[in-house]
Amino acid sequence: MNRYQVVRLGCFSVRFMPSRLTILLALFLCLTLVALWSLTAGSQHIPASALWSLVIATNTDPVMTDAAVVLDFRLSRLALAMVAGAMLGIAGVIMQATTRNGLADPGLLGVREGASLAVLGCAFLLPALPVVLRPAAGIAGGMASAAFIFSLSGPTSRLRFVLTGIGFSWFLSALLLILMASLDIRNLQTAMIWMAGNLQGANWTAVRILGAILILAIGLLLLVARSADAQALGDNAAAALGVLTRPLSALQVTLAVALTASCVSFTGSIGFVGLLGPHITRLLLPGSSYAGLVLGAGLTGATLVASADTLARTAFSPLELPTGIVLSAIGAPTLLALLWFHRHRL
Repeated sequence: MNRYQVVRLGCFSVRFMPSRLTILLALFLCLTLVALWSLTAGSQHIPASALWSLVIATNTDPVMTDAAVVLDFRLSRLALAMVAGAMLGIAGVIMQATTRNGLADPGLLGVREGASLAVLGCAFLLPALPVVLRPAAGIAGGMASAAFIFSLSGPTSRLRFVLTGIGFSWFLSALLLILMASLDIRNLQTAMIWMAGNLQGANWTAVRILGAILILAIGLLLLVARSADAQALGDNAAAALGVLTRPLSALQVTLAVALTASCVSFTGSIGFVGLLGPHITRLLLPGSSYAGLVLGAGLTGATLVASADTLARTAFSPLELPTGIVLSAIGAPTLLALLWFHRHRL
């Protein structure tokens, strides 16, 4: 019995499995509930019944009214958390599919360190640089790091690729420490808070820039989803089916680097989302296609970062923790568990 349904629109057709579509809708509902929690929770509690009237409010007083809290603070921060989480989750799917390693994440290529080094260098050495160019600097740093690792590791050995990525990440981390050690105490404190993964400076400019990059990346990934499914069978099998494996891998890695580096440019180094998001998605959608994993990991990553940011903002009020610290507290034990369950494959 065929479990797939096909919807045809003119010369286009879409094939989907109703059960997996239901799980994706459940993930979207979960994200919606987390968003409601994030908008209502905080030092100033706002009833859920009043949210809609506050969101559509056109005029807000300069004092801390409910509308000002929702529109000027919580909503932009929530939007940035969801977009950043989706970007990191999708980047994790790409890296795990490309390296065929379930423990791979965007940090494998030193992208976070390269992007952080570029952004901090521009922020403190070129303070007049417009904020719109910040993701360009981050992407340039991340791309340079990835290109250097690929040139050293070569195309033949996946183990050499992983080890080169880890070693070069350590080297970039050392350069970051040298840069931070040269800063004065005020700039050092700012850099350390940003490096821990912080969404306190959320604004709609960052949301629009990252949102545009995310939509473009998702569109490209969905276009090559069929070829990526074939590549999962192995490079030889994919080549026999007519898939150009090297250009496909280059496109996927480029998108993973762009997603991670641009996200780091605005939120700092938020870890473990690219590792946890794809694994949670595979547990919920076993045997899913590449397109399903991309969409599922995007929703899961958005839910993880939005939940962690809300906890960081409310759990120890009035003290506010960096979002990356909360995610690390969750992700580190999960990484150890994944290493244990994958111990026979390493």
